[in-house]
Amino acid sequence: MSERLLHFLEIPERSEKPRKNGLTLARDYGIGYAEAEAWMESAGEFIDYIKLRHLFSLLMTDDPDDLNMRKIRLYREHDVHVNPGGIVFEIAFVQNKVDRTFEALARGGFSAVECSENIVPIDLEDKIAGIRAAKRHGLKVMFEVGEKYPAGPLDVDLATRDITTMFENDCDLVIVERALIEQSLGERGENPAAARLEQLVRNVGHERLVWEAEAVPHQVWLIKTFGADINLGPNLEPNYINKLEATRRTLSREGGYTWLADQIKN
Repeated sequence: MSERLLHFLEIPERSEKPRKNGLTLARDYGIGYAEAEAWMESAGEFIDYIKLRHLFSLLMTDDPDDLNMRKIRLYREHDVHVNPGGIVFEIAFVQNKVDRTFEALARGGFSAVECSENIVPIDLEDKIAGIRAAKRHGLKVMFEVGEKYPAGPLDVDLATRDITTMFENDCDLVIVERALIEQSLGERGENPAAARLEQLVRNVGHERLVWEAEAVPHQVWLIKTFGADINLGPNLEPNYINKLEATRRTLSREGGYTWLADQIKN
């Protein structure tokens, strides 16, 4: 890797790929190949996972010249894992075709899968079976916890049990559903229920949790509370990645320029 032009100026450091934490998980909403190339050129070093929108994962063909096949190869060349979105898993689950689906996805170049229960309720035993099926086909697996439309606050004990069990069964990452974050934090982290998220992290650690935080105030709260090396995603917009990287390093208005302010104190 080339040396920074201004290498003599200290800046907040970040881990380099392949990262174990501080992961950024973005979403490809159906962009063209030229746009994907430009995205990788400008932000590829900051992105660890990309989710192809489920519709395009479902419609893609096995033709090597298929747009999505080409984009998967491009992303993998930049050391970015690619998954097809959780709805693909839910469709496969209700049709009892999970193993066949994972085999086809691996053959198509996907390196990860997201297993969600946005619409289809899935018990813990079936989640474990899904993890094992993904692993049989060499896929990294992310499972989501929390309902998209929660009826009540985060049940920390239940979430801890489920997350611990999934980690024990070789799940790579667990995504904390956006609705739970929004409900727990309020608009800017002022909600007393925010303590539930802190308790969850004390119980299971944050290294393999992915926070589905899309509101900037929620991202800032999470970074300030748990540190810059939290995992954020999996639906971050392509044009937001570079700004998020600056916020992780506190070199943005959202990040408060706190690192620079600390230099003055020192």
